[in-house]
Amino acid sequence: MANKRITQGGNTLAVVLIILGILVLINFLSTRRFVRTDLTEDKRYTISQATKNVLGTLDDIVTITVYFSTSPAEVAQVGRNVRDILDEYNAFSKNLQIDFVNPAHFDDAQKQELRFKGIPEVQINVMRKDKAEIANVYMGVSIGYSGKEETLPVVQSTANLEYELTSTILKVTTKEAKTVGFLTGHGEFDINNQNYQQFRQRLDINGQGQYNVTSVSLQGGKAVDETVATLVVAGAQQPLTEREKYELDQFIMRGGRAVFLVDPIQIQPGTMQATPLSTGLNDLLEHYGAKLGNNLLIDRRFHDNARFQQGFMTVFQPYPYFVQIRKPNFSAENAVTSQLEALTLPWTSSLEPIAKEGITATTLAKTSEFGQTLQGYYNLMPNFQIPDAETQAYPVAVALEGQFKSFYADREVPPVPSDDPTGAEDSEIPTPTQDTEAPTTITESAQTQIVVVGNAQFLTQMRPDGVDFFLNTVDWLTLGDALIGIRSQTITNRPLQIKTSSGEFREVSEIEKNLIKYLCIAGIPLLVVIFGLLRYFLKRRAKRFVETYGSV
Repeated sequence: MANKRITQGGNTLAVVLIILGILVLINFLSTRRFVRTDLTEDKRYTISQATKNVLGTLDDIVTITVYFSTSPAEVAQVGRNVRDILDEYNAFSKNLQIDFVNPAHFDDAQKQELRFKGIPEVQINVMRKDKAEIANVYMGVSIGYSGKEETLPVVQSTANLEYELTSTILKVTTKEAKTVGFLTGHGEFDINNQNYQQFRQRLDINGQGQYNVTSVSLQGGKAVDETVATLVVAGAQQPLTEREKYELDQFIMRGGRAVFLVDPIQIQPGTMQATPLSTGLNDLLEHYGAKLGNNLLIDRRFHDNARFQQGFMTVFQPYPYFVQIRKPNFSAENAVTSQLEALTLPWTSSLEPIAKEGITATTLAKTSEFGQTLQGYYNLMPNFQIPDAETQAYPVAVALEGQFKSFYADREVPPVPSDDPTGAEDSEIPTPTQDTEAPTTITESAQTQIVVVGNAQFLTQMRPDGVDFFLNTVDWLTLGDALIGIRSQTITNRPLQIKTSSGEFREVSEIEKNLIKYLCIAGIPLLVVIFGLLRYFLKRRAKRFVETYGSV
């Protein structure tokens, strides 16, 4: 008996030692090879492929110095999260030197040096012994490369840290910044307007030294400057002249990238009535491969809420003219939209990709199958009864890639228009003048890209999803796929919907949301209690049955 116990004890000890050995081996191997599994749908805890590509192209040492205080606990936790992310960065590049510094014991001279770098000592509120106190802490990151240095002054969260780190690495390693131009002179979206300063700041931050932003004018027959890599034509309210279209065409023929955001309607001031808007771009874009629908779209299934003034009250209500694009109606192949969850386009038109030799057309976004077109004079009032008509999915954004043929390949160069000083008020058509030297028309472009969207209102309304879509587009055209996959990880919008008897979907009301929320909070624990009570009474009943009739 004693021998048996000794044998069993020996076997148990052997199993424990084997398990410990396996754990030690796994731990040893894990330090030699970086392996991690992320089960989230959008891989939010794993650095993106875009970051891996950037790290893989580093040709020299990039130094990342983290200046983080180790107390209080809230700051220390953020610091540990920063360390975890940088550990992943370090695993994918041998050209990173990462240092962690605790400035708690820095003297005044060292603190002043940090301030000159752009990393300040910040004050935060902390709770200690049931009372609020103010703590002075450092939460900054410095990134240096070949004598250039940029900083992230305060890192309060790691939610967007990957984008900030990677874009800053690109900024210090980029040899020459490109230029993004915004066309002016026709009532377009003006990036220098005081009303859009928030957007301009976001655009400048997004560029991070990789591209600069400028205004472009084509008046007087001026060509687009050769330094402009991407040209944005956003929301023209007056028609472009033939010469201006010629300069746009030749910019594309020289290999320039272009974004056309074309509004289909012009809303009458002080009303909710609209008329069709002519920009003169229809024939040019159709020649490249994207035909504007000259209509207005609604989506009876997916649309956003709009705000309206009713007397002294402001109300929000569903508005079919604010078409909302949702997965899976985005292109999963193109980096501009592959990670988007939703995009609202107010008062948009449809597009039709046209097959062109050597051109690849990709529908970036389309309505649901409940999309419907309207034409003519538009009543945009929310209570206006929209007549029923045939519904289908309509493209609203298209990307064109390839070698384009010039719209003016077999045409004469349009002359430069000039205003007639004697009859400028009576004539809407400028008088043409002859060029001193006629330019030579380029008939075919190099490999380039064009994006066409049947709407520009999403920029003026500064909707976050629209701004992100636009930044993705500019990044893709100007920089390639370098940063898009990083920013898009945080773009999520998944509203709760209910399918109605007609087959359409609607968002749940606030009362329904609260009902579902409280059912989840109280309902599941209640089910567990009910299950426990049922089990208790069934066991009690079985016990009484055994006591009465005896065991079988």
